[in-house]
Amino acid sequence: MRGPTRHYHFLRYLSQRHAITLLAPTRSAVCPEAMNEISSYTERLIVLPADDAADGSNGQAKRRLPVARGWIGASLEHRRMVRQMRRTVNRLLREEKFDVLLFHGKFLLGAIRDCRDLPVAADFCDATSLRVRAKMRHVGIAELPLQAARYLQVRLLEQRLVRRTLHLAFISCRDREAVLGPASRAEVIPNGIDLDYWRRSPRAPEPNCLVFTGVMSYAPNQDAALYLIQRIVPRVLRSVPDLKVLIVGRDPSPALQEQARRHPAVTVTGFVDDMRPYLERASVFAAPLRYGAGMQNKIQEALAMEVPVVTTSLAAAGLRAQNAEPPVCVADGDSDLARSVIDLLRDAPRRAAMAAQGRRFAEEQFVWPRSAARLEELCVAAAGRERNRSQTERETNS
Repeated sequence: MRGPTRHYHFLRYLSQRHAITLLAPTRSAVCPEAMNEISSYTERLIVLPADDAADGSNGQAKRRLPVARGWIGASLEHRRMVRQMRRTVNRLLREEKFDVLLFHGKFLLGAIRDCRDLPVAADFCDATSLRVRAKMRHVGIAELPLQAARYLQVRLLEQRLVRRTLHLAFISCRDREAVLGPASRAEVIPNGIDLDYWRRSPRAPEPNCLVFTGVMSYAPNQDAALYLIQRIVPRVLRSVPDLKVLIVGRDPSPALQEQARRHPAVTVTGFVDDMRPYLERASVFAAPLRYGAGMQNKIQEALAMEVPVVTTSLAAAGLRAQNAEPPVCVADGDSDLARSVIDLLRDAPRRAAMAAQGRRFAEEQFVWPRSAARLEELCVAAAGRERNRSQTERETNS
């Protein structure tokens, strides 16, 4: 299993009733405090660091083809990591008996290639192919073949994972439908949120303050931030001349920082210790995401912090629950997004109503223990199905 917040919370919950061996690849050093905490939730923690040493043909590829580093060097490193994980998994299966293998990470599927006798439950999470396909509509001609190849690659991996197990969990109905079609009844397990942490103070929002948050090195976030600054903010400024725009989050690119310098209304903060004060300043949270998949944690956080949200239909679809629509303002295209922001900035009663609805939606839909319990049920079902199958085979052969 690999992954950030989602699997941290799942691990905490599952460890209360299950003995867990966690096999986790990592590309960078993990701080001792985090290692100690994760270890406390596991019976055994095995961390496999990526080997960045430039050895053998991999090193030669890096030196001779620096421009292709992302495709050649990284690909070779990835294959080496998968082989290392597969050897570790196979060794564990020879030495011990497990009830179920909980898998996450489509690009690591080769690591469980030999696990034929152990039931598998997979946290499929989001549909990567959905994100890549949407991105293809926003790249130049030169990049299109690269993205098309990427789409075919991830689509093939997704299909392989679907064939590997019947016990699948998706982060949203939209992602499940993208992979399995509208008739699928596969489990949907949304991300939760720490509702005590993401709770606003009595501080009032600032007037005409627009906020967007996220890790800005993540391509969909950078695209959304640039789109907001270049295409939406100028339109809003014509009607709201005292508009303030805060782009909050670590690793903003030079291009994003340059755009902020060209627009006096815009501030790019870079890394901040705490997002909550910035969300409390916001009159409106604007998330004009044009491509992506899964569930947007940033919008979850804004809803929990009682900030009215304007976003695209693509982002809103990831928040749609099986029995409820997210209380956000949905718009697509430069003019409609700008008009939605302007209308909301001018309508204080509507903002107050959306703020209350957003908090209530977060409390009803984004609950970690409930999501973790669904994942536990999926794992138990996978293990039980395998036990029943084995018993049937023994009775048939006796």
